[in-house]
Amino acid sequence: MADEQKAKLRLEIAHVLFMDIVGYSTLLTDEQSEALQELNQIVRKTEAAREADAAGELIILPTGDGMALVFTGSVEEPVECALEISHALRAQPSLPVRMGIHSGPVHHVKDANGRENIAGVGINIAQRVMDCGDAGHILVSKRVADDLAQKRRWQPYLHELGDVEVKHGVVVSLVNLYAETIGNPSPPTRVGKGRGSIPGSRIGTRKALSPLVRAIFAVAILLLVLAILSVIFAPAIMRTIDRRRSATLPQPSATASPSFADAIKGELAKKITDELHDALSRKENAAPEPSPAGSALPEKSIAVLPFVNMSSDKEQDYFSDGLSEELLNQLAQVPQLRVIARTSSFSFKGKEVDVATIARTLNVANVLEGSVRKSANTLRVTAQLVRASDSSHLWSQTYDRDLTDVFKVQDEIAGKVVAALKVTLLPTQELPKAQRTNNPEAYQQYLQGRYYLNRFSIADFDKARAFLERACQLDPKFPLAWAALSRVWVLQTGWSDKLTRAQFGAGLTHGRDAADRALQLDPNLPEALSARFEIQFTSDFDWKGGAETIKRAKALAPSDPVILKSAGQVAVIFGNFAGAVELARQAVALDPVNAEVRAYLANALLQARRAAESRAEYERVAELNPSTPWAFAGGGMADLFEEKNVEALAAAERETSEFARLVVTAVALWNLDRKKESDAALATLIKDDADVGAFQIAEVYSGRGDKDQAFAWLDRARRQQDGGLAYFPNDPLLDPLRSDPRWASFQRSMGWAEDQLR
Repeated sequence: MADEQKAKLRLEIAHVLFMDIVGYSTLLTDEQSEALQELNQIVRKTEAAREADAAGELIILPTGDGMALVFTGSVEEPVECALEISHALRAQPSLPVRMGIHSGPVHHVKDANGRENIAGVGINIAQRVMDCGDAGHILVSKRVADDLAQKRRWQPYLHELGDVEVKHGVVVSLVNLYAETIGNPSPPTRVGKGRGSIPGSRIGTRKALSPLVRAIFAVAILLLVLAILSVIFAPAIMRTIDRRRSATLPQPSATASPSFADAIKGELAKKITDELHDALSRKENAAPEPSPAGSALPEKSIAVLPFVNMSSDKEQDYFSDGLSEELLNQLAQVPQLRVIARTSSFSFKGKEVDVATIARTLNVANVLEGSVRKSANTLRVTAQLVRASDSSHLWSQTYDRDLTDVFKVQDEIAGKVVAALKVTLLPTQELPKAQRTNNPEAYQQYLQGRYYLNRFSIADFDKARAFLERACQLDPKFPLAWAALSRVWVLQTGWSDKLTRAQFGAGLTHGRDAADRALQLDPNLPEALSARFEIQFTSDFDWKGGAETIKRAKALAPSDPVILKSAGQVAVIFGNFAGAVELARQAVALDPVNAEVRAYLANALLQARRAAESRAEYERVAELNPSTPWAFAGGGMADLFEEKNVEALAAAERETSEFARLVVTAVALWNLDRKKESDAALATLIKDDADVGAFQIAEVYSGRGDKDQAFAWLDRARRQQDGGLAYFPNDPLLDPLRSDPRWASFQRSMGWAEDQLR
């Protein structure tokens, strides 16, 4: 019996992922059941959970409002699982989940029903870690973070928070795990209740006491001191008071002498009044604290947060998101307003982050937020404009309208925002209006198409195209739908690696036709001009035509980060590196948490041969989203330029894009005289299908000094309309080719005039 008991209590180290649904107790019974079912389905579909379960290394413990996943394999398994869950939850913002991960001892026990169960400190601490988080957080214990930090892949995800006291006085060291597309970057609200910070923590130690609190403490201490003194010096004080009263006051007839308490009270009242007055005066007259960036927030700046979907149908997210995006686009066309782009504003969707934190992160002074409830053909929209500095409401309104009045609601909200921010329009200027449709169904199809387009995946592109094609069928005179459809075709041809040459060509033709149709309906539609530019610049190689197109678009939408980024591409290819960097920086300022936009800044710096600055920007890209193509390999390119081949190889190992990784790896290995390994990397890059990646293959041959093969593959890239050629004039890896006579011939074949050859 003793041996059996010992066996039951034998400890083993497990890696526990604990999660629950935030606000579960406030849901109706049916809603609780539905939420748990959704969460269970998400967890069961994760590859990490399926593989661990098949290997017999996973136990799932229901916990009422969530579950604990006990992994007995690698410490990375619960983290991989958490990442997959976080990605899946982005599509279901109405399901707020928080997660905590810890590695520690557990043991097997029998529950009340005699079934096998798991208990132990490992599970308890994982729950305590989770309890410290808010919706969207993936918190890990310091023990887990230290293990993960041994691998380069995880380092960009880890952000130390510090020590927090949890249940029963236990102190845990927390690390926030997040990137752009997973987790919650905001510090948990509970961290403010922690017991200081650990070395390297990103959260400071306890704040100093405010002047008002210090004043109250001073008065309290004064009271204590005076009370002690009163015991010692009371007789003398009373005699002094009596003498003064006798000398200065008329003799009262029936008034009692003042007590010692009254005397002390009078002195204390004056002291308290003086202390509090001084403290409050200091507080009122104190200069405001500077923003984290060290510069004042622009007063006429705003972030439009995604409006919350209050409809019973969770599939209506497309409508609330679409309404928010339309408002954002309208306001972005007002020259005097600085409007943060969609990617950054929408990064806070489904996360419990206060307005002040959002404003600091996005460097804006004002935030527009709201909710949408859509039922059949009726609509309720609530909007409020908040000043971030003091969370005061500058304006708020609720609209109950028919669905057909949605555009009037949008116009009124935009007008109220402009008025509240005291933006003065020129006498001849009107508030911009979206290029709309009078067909409500076409509008809803358009919003659904754009919803899937913004999710930015190959599978979602197919869904987006279907909705947008339907919108164009329902209203052939709807220019925004045609412009969005053009963008879908362009993105599919640019990102899919499974298209045949025929499909690639057909996709470009469809994209060009859709952009032309939008421009016929509205020659001044920035979205249509932007889509047309992408085709001109990356497939038609119509450099001058593309430059004119994006110049027009920029004049119409000067605050659109995508258009600014494109204008930067034009500046780079024509050798205006300073202008390109400045335009890219403007785009980043308008979309600060968009890793893709920041990658264009890093690339502009690299093509300007500012390698150290480029590497630093690529590091920021990796912090925002390690999955961004070239996030690590881009820094490796900067290393190659500075002949730091070992560093370039190490950077490439962390890259998630296979093509990017192979390009840098093949060149770095060649330079390190590891020829066979370089050949193997190049062979993998070439594969059997030469339709894909011809430009990247040319880069590798050039970097390895094989000019003949490099020019052969460049010519193949030209024939295949490889989008990588949009960067050929200043690509650092092509530097060895520029002194070759064939370089000028190749430039001419790409449409460069004689005065542009270099």
